[in-house]
Amino acid sequence: MKLKTQNSKSKVILLLITYLLLLTTVIGCEAFRKKFVRKAKREKEIKVVIETYEYESRYSIEESYKRYFLFWRTAHEELINLLDRQDLSRKRRVFVAGKIVENLQHMRQLLLPEKQSELDTHILEQENILNQLQRYKLSHGQRLRIKSALKKQKRQIRKEFSYKDIQGYLIKE
Repeated sequence: MKLKTQNSKSKVILLLITYLLLLTTVIGCEAFRKKFVRKAKREKEIKVVIETYEYESRYSIEESYKRYFLFWRTAHEELINLLDRQDLSRKRRVFVAGKIVENLQHMRQLLLPEKQSELDTHILEQENILNQLQRYKLSHGQRLRIKSALKKQKRQIRKEFSYKDIQGYLIKE
């Protein structure tokens, strides 16, 4: 009988050891290994501080108006030339028309309120033209209509908003 109990005890011990070995292989010794493995040195994180401030314009109001007027005139002429040619992409036409609106809005910010309202009508016309240009295919008739509207608008803006005509309506610094 003693032999049977020793055999059964050894079987239980063997099963217990096998069970523990199986358990350690499944679970692993990761926590144990972490304890003794040297950790890599981490550099201290640098905190980035961004300070924002208003930039002072290096141009006077008069110089800024002249510049935006020149930018508007150049973009306006370029758009008229783009409408003459069919081969250029819609993307370029839309970009240039957007620049025209942008320059007119900058010019508007430099004017007194009484002149701003006059320029607003031209800005709205130009935004309408921009919306028309965003179509993928423009027919020949549409291009001619837009081109004639652009030429008319160019004459009006040059007549009413050139620097020599607008000097008294610029905001004061």
